[in-house]
Amino acid sequence: MEMNKHKANSVAQNSRKRKEKGIGKHNASGGIEKLPDDMLIAILSCMRLKDAVKTSIFSRRWRYLWRFTSGKLVFVDREMETENFKSWVNHILQLHRGRPVDSLIIRFINLVLGPQSSDIDSWVFSAIHKDVKKFELNLKRVEFNLPVQNYEFPHTDKLLSFKYPFVSLKSLILVHVDIEDEVVQYFLASCIYIECLCIRGSNATNNLQVVDPLPNLKKLEVSDCPNIQSMEICAMNLVTCTYQGSKINSPFMKTPNLRELTLGGLFCKSFIFKPNKHSSYSATLVKLVLNLNTRVRKRTNSSPDLPQLHSLKRLELNAVAKIRRGLLFFISLIKASPNLLEFRIELKYTTPDPLRLKMPYPSVTWQQARGGFCHKKLKVVEMISFIGYEEERDLLDKIAEIAPSIEKVLIDTRNTHRRDHKLPNSISGEVRKQMKSNVLRSTESNAMLMACRFPLETKVVVK
Repeated sequence: MEMNKHKANSVAQNSRKRKEKGIGKHNASGGIEKLPDDMLIAILSCMRLKDAVKTSIFSRRWRYLWRFTSGKLVFVDREMETENFKSWVNHILQLHRGRPVDSLIIRFINLVLGPQSSDIDSWVFSAIHKDVKKFELNLKRVEFNLPVQNYEFPHTDKLLSFKYPFVSLKSLILVHVDIEDEVVQYFLASCIYIECLCIRGSNATNNLQVVDPLPNLKKLEVSDCPNIQSMEICAMNLVTCTYQGSKINSPFMKTPNLRELTLGGLFCKSFIFKPNKHSSYSATLVKLVLNLNTRVRKRTNSSPDLPQLHSLKRLELNAVAKIRRGLLFFISLIKASPNLLEFRIELKYTTPDPLRLKMPYPSVTWQQARGGFCHKKLKVVEMISFIGYEEERDLLDKIAEIAPSIEKVLIDTRNTHRRDHKLPNSISGEVRKQMKSNVLRSTESNAMLMACRFPLETKVVVK
C-alpha cells in the first residue's frame, strides 16, 4: 500500500515539473504552437504532401494549414488502383489553395488503363491556376504490347483561355503525353523562365524548333518520339541535351555551351559512322553518353574517323553485345578522347536474332583501334554487368595496356545476363539453384582474375 502511494506521489511530482518547464501537451505559451500561421505553413511546405496532410488531425488550428502550402505536390500511383488514384489527386487538388506552388508532379505509370482525358485536363489546369514552377506529367505505361492511346496535351486555344498560363514555369517534363509542335513553340516563346524541357514518347511531335531567344534554357530532352522528322536547336545557353530517336539531320545548329550530351536510337549510329556531321559541337563536350542499343541491318567493318573529343572527361557506353563479337571498337572512342578521365561501359547480350541484325558499331582489329596510342590521363574504368566472356576480358586487357595512368577499376558482376538467364522448366528447383550458384561463382572468379591483370597500385573493386 505504501509502495503504491509512493508511486502516485512520484507521478504527481513529475507532472508538476513538466508543467513548470512548459512541456505539457496543451502548453500554448511555447513550442511550435506559438509560431504564426505563415511560419507553420512554410514548415509544412518543406514536408512531403502526405505528411503535411496528416497534420490536419492535430487541432482545429492545424486542420486547414496544409491547404496553403507552396512546396511540392507529388502524386505517384505506386500500386494504387486507377479510381483510387484519380480520386486522391482530384480531392487534394480541389482542397489545396496554395499559390504559387513550387512543383506539381503526377506520375501515373504502373497501370494499363489510365484516367479519362477530362481528369488529366483538370490536372493541367490546376498547374496553371497554381502558377507552378515545375510541372511533370508522367503517364508511361507498363504494358507496351497493348494499344494504349496517349493523352493529348491541351491545344494553345485552351491554354490562352487563361489569363497568364504557366507564366512562372521553369521546368516542363511530359512522358507519354502527345504534345503538338505548336504547343511546344508556345511554351518556348511564352515561358521566359523555362530552364528544362523534356518530351518523351510523344506521337504528335514532328518538327521541333528550339531557337533563341531562350536565355534560361539549360536542359533539353527529346526521346522516343516515333514520328519526329526534324529538329533544329539554336540555343546559346543550352548545357545538357538528350536526343534518342530516329535518324534525322544533325539538330545542333548553334550550341556553343553544350557540355553534356546523351544520344540513343538510330541517330546514335550516325555519331559512330558519320562523325563529320557532329564535329561542329563534339569538341566542346565534357560528358558523352552513347546508348548503342538499337541493332541495324547494315554495318561497316572499317574503323571510322571519329570526331576528336578534346574536352571530354567522362564517356558512358550502354551497348548491345554478342558472344564472339569483338568490343575493341570502344578503344577507338577512348583514343579519340585524349583528356578522358572516366570510362564506363555496360553491356547487354542479345538473344539469337532470326533477322541477323548487326551491332550498331564496327568490328575492328587491335591494330586499327590502338594505332600506337598511349592514354596518359584515364583514371577510372567501370565495367557494369560483367560476365567474364573472352570479349570483355580482352577489352579490359587492352584498356590496361594503353592507359597506364588508371587508378581505379570497378568490375560489377550484379544483374548480369547469365544470372538472369532463364533455364528450361524441366530442370528441378534444387538443380536450378545449384546451376545459378555455379554461374555466379564463375562470374565472380573471372572478375577476380581480371583484377590481377592490373598493376598493384591500381585499386580494383569487384562487386
